[in-house]
Amino acid sequence: MFQNQKPLGLYIHVPFCAHKCAYCDFYSITNEDLIQEYTMAITEHMRRKKRIAKNYLVDSIFFGGGTPSLLPIESFCEIMKTVREVFDISPTAEITLEANPGTLDSKKLAVYRELGINRLSLGLQSADDGELRMLSRIHTRDEFEHSYMLARMEGFTNINIDLIYALPRQTKEKLLDSIDYVISMGPEHISFYGLSIEPNTPFGRNKNIRALLPDEDEQYDMYMAACKTLESAGYLQYEISNFAKKEYGCRHNIKYWTGKEYLSFGPSATSFIDNMEYKYLPDIERYISCVKKESEIREREYMFNHEELETRFVMTFMRLRAGINAEEYKRRFGLDFEKEYSEKIERFIQSGHMVKTAYGYRLTRKGMMISNYILSDILDLLPDELE
Repeated sequence: MFQNQKPLGLYIHVPFCAHKCAYCDFYSITNEDLIQEYTMAITEHMRRKKRIAKNYLVDSIFFGGGTPSLLPIESFCEIMKTVREVFDISPTAEITLEANPGTLDSKKLAVYRELGINRLSLGLQSADDGELRMLSRIHTRDEFEHSYMLARMEGFTNINIDLIYALPRQTKEKLLDSIDYVISMGPEHISFYGLSIEPNTPFGRNKNIRALLPDEDEQYDMYMAACKTLESAGYLQYEISNFAKKEYGCRHNIKYWTGKEYLSFGPSATSFIDNMEYKYLPDIERYISCVKKESEIREREYMFNHEELETRFVMTFMRLRAGINAEEYKRRFGLDFEKEYSEKIERFIQSGHMVKTAYGYRLTRKGMMISNYILSDILDLLPDELE
């Protein structure tokens, strides 16, 4: 690390999608006519952070969306060129690009490699074509497999595959078929999320959708069976929804869960710098027209006090399989974790939802299934304050 520089993650939001999926509430648009203007705006925004950038060494970059792989190569090259002009990038930085199957070809993948992209995250979601249609995904299982094999042929040795479970009418057997298929592909990382029904989505507006979802017991069985299958295949669970082969945990996302700093660009993106969190408005036209006036594109900003940082620490570290490290907690906050929380935690230990470790405390898999309830109880928060 360069002298006096702190580590930093960069998140770059690419809000363009060919089609909005029925379950997705991430900010994105289907108007690709704005890509050129957006490219100019986001590179201008980065250049305006040059004063802050000199204090940091970037060791992870994450292109999320939307569908970053929809960007024309010229736009992507311009953004990466600006990133390297503005920021000092570690030679060992993890640089991730999210991509949808069907949006990749050999030329794109070769350029990504030349630009330093060394990790791909492919949104499969299900290996069942019927489930893919129900989710309104734009690809089939065969198209996913074609994209995956192209990436391997172009030299990508760190690939994540996304899966969603607890889908309408999904059975445990169908889920495990998808899990087995993904394992057979041999990715280095697998993200495995439960379906969330969000209000401003086609699923959220469908009054009948909840009746089609697996019930709580079925979801519990699905999660436990999938975790066991993944672990048996050599994928270590390091976070509630994430599994990886040894040394392949997503370094960028780990920053979020361990309270490290990250700087973000694009509408709806959130940054955490110097104990301040701020989020940009989910409005691409406002972002494009007002990017030279930081205050005009911020939706909110909030400076955390010492007590709030402590709460945030417990919330995010408890997502990790390793859980809370009591020594790290004491180093950061000058408090004894056991004195602060052991009385509240004891009943969750007795119920099998938490365990005491050599270093502190962690959730069991049973506890991970109700992590929001446990954390809201321990931290005296309402469930929606955990979002």
